[in-house]
Amino acid sequence: MMHRRHRLGFTLIELTVTIVIILILATISLSIGSRVLRKGETDETFSAMKIGAAALHEFSQSRGRPLSYGTTQGDWPYLLAGMSDESTWNWDIIIPSDMVTADDVDSLLAAREKTLHENVKDIGRQVWQRLQGHEASRRTLSKIDEDLLLSEAQGGQTIPCLHDSWGNPILIVLPGRKWRTDGASELYNDKEDLSSGSWRDSDGTVRTFEERLQGPAINGRIYLVSAGPDGLFGNLDYAVSASESFPPESDEQFVNRPEYQRTLDNIYSYEVRTW
Repeated sequence: MMHRRHRLGFTLIELTVTIVIILILATISLSIGSRVLRKGETDETFSAMKIGAAALHEFSQSRGRPLSYGTTQGDWPYLLAGMSDESTWNWDIIIPSDMVTADDVDSLLAAREKTLHENVKDIGRQVWQRLQGHEASRRTLSKIDEDLLLSEAQGGQTIPCLHDSWGNPILIVLPGRKWRTDGASELYNDKEDLSSGSWRDSDGTVRTFEERLQGPAINGRIYLVSAGPDGLFGNLDYAVSASESFPPESDEQFVNRPEYQRTLDNIYSYEVRTW
């Protein structure tokens, strides 16, 4: 009588196929898990920025005007033409000095992304310190996860400053001052000038460098920006008149520039990229 031989294990091919399937499933699981985690971090950051923006709005409402942003350094578009007395104009938030010391706009923009990263904390400390002194804004900020409110030192004080889920400080983009057209003569009025980086935005304000890098504020509303998972803000280089199209139709490769691509994972407290 012939007896059948029973297999007591797997063949090498079966084991190989099984291992390959397990590896494929593990890769898919890790990929899905990574996307879920990133979405969770993005949602957490966006929620915190919305609360921060609400606190800023409450602060502005209580004062009857938004925070003003500028400098009295040198020949700068934020200083009204013809003002010889620097004390005439008092700014709430001062532009960090090394952001306005370049010889011209193009040389400043060439290093602007790096300079912006170095000064995001300085701008943030000024803003969050003011909000901590306002009761309603302080209550609103208390709704943010404390893990995203990291302490920064300013003038001997410790200030809770908003950071994103990746540990990077949030950029606060403030519109410039009102575009001036009512001067005693043309000498005292603003003019758009590419060489000096002077642009009028559709909300009637001077375009700040932060707006040139991240996009113009809408209707004069301050907005917040996270650099996203890569930690890099990038540079849109929004150097066109408010009436012109953006990105420039004449440059098909404009959006393929590395500095533009770095802006694509940025997170905004409201939609600024309307193009």
